[in-house]
Amino acid sequence: MAHTDSTKSMTFQAHDAGGQVYNVLLRVEEPAASGTLALTPEAGATQQYTLTQMQKSRDGKTLQCHTGAATATLTIEDSYTPPRLHLVARIFFPVVDATYTLSQAEQERLVAWVNTLNLRALS
Repeated sequence: MAHTDSTKSMTFQAHDAGGQVYNVLLRVEEPAASGTLALTPEAGATQQYTLTQMQKSRDGKTLQCHTGAATATLTIEDSYTPPRLHLVARIFFPVVDATYTLSQAEQERLVAWVNTLNLRALS
């Protein structure tokens, strides 16, 4: 995917339940409503997902898209301390269901960034 002014990227850190640190890159190509999500653990291989048909919630706390045959939802759950990023991909049942914690600052930065994206709003 070529980088243009309509491509927006954000990097942040998240932790899984075992305390493993992940560097997360979320890239969105606004006109195509597509992008990538890359999760790189401090020690290990990057998991990368191609995202299509991206939509966002009006409050900036949810991104919904397709990755392959699955529908994926990334939800920022700010009612928890520390805040969480919940990633669920499902075909007919969840094929991925992972929760990562974020710092308060990262959660606020991520919500603000999602709000700037020029994507269709979820209904």
